[in-house]
Amino acid sequence: MTGEVRTPTHPEIARDLIGRVESAADTWRAPAGEREAAPEGVARAARNAIESDTQALRRIVARLQGWPGRTLVGEDGCQAALTIALNSDPAVQVTLLHLLAEAVRRGDATTAQWAHLHDRCLACSGRPQTYGTQYRLHDGRLEMCPVADPESLDQRRVSVGLPLRKDQLAVLKRRHGSVAVLAVSVNGRAS
Repeated sequence: MTGEVRTPTHPEIARDLIGRVESAADTWRAPAGEREAAPEGVARAARNAIESDTQALRRIVARLQGWPGRTLVGEDGCQAALTIALNSDPAVQVTLLHLLAEAVRRGDATTAQWAHLHDRCLACSGRPQTYGTQYRLHDGRLEMCPVADPESLDQRRVSVGLPLRKDQLAVLKRRHGSVAVLAVSVNGRAS
């Protein structure tokens, strides 16, 4: 990459993806504690929004015949697609993971984006994640989902362009407040 900013070839798709994520800020992107305490009507609206966004992303992927990468929808559009993918049905996530991996190989998405979706697929299937990007509410606290080989977690995170675990925790605390904790779950036990 030369660092130059290019105009995406599909700015209308970029606007759609970004708009969907911005609209979700009050529903499925709310801080964890707020989502947990949301009335059923709000939770239902969030589920409906996720389904609608997932279907839109599927249509976009079909239209583009691949992942909506940076050259197609710009940096923000590509990140918005990832945000939607992370909240999609697990079966859809697996398909999107393969498309995102191809975009990474082409230099049209980041390895960190791929790592987030890779971890989400692992966590959703009940397996330990690799890069420590996935968290869950447990007993009113946000904790990292089980992770494989926690001793080398920071090395793996850095290898794919993710911040160190302690730096990620600071981001989580800003977004989610006091429910964010540093505990890492290994085989279902906090450490």
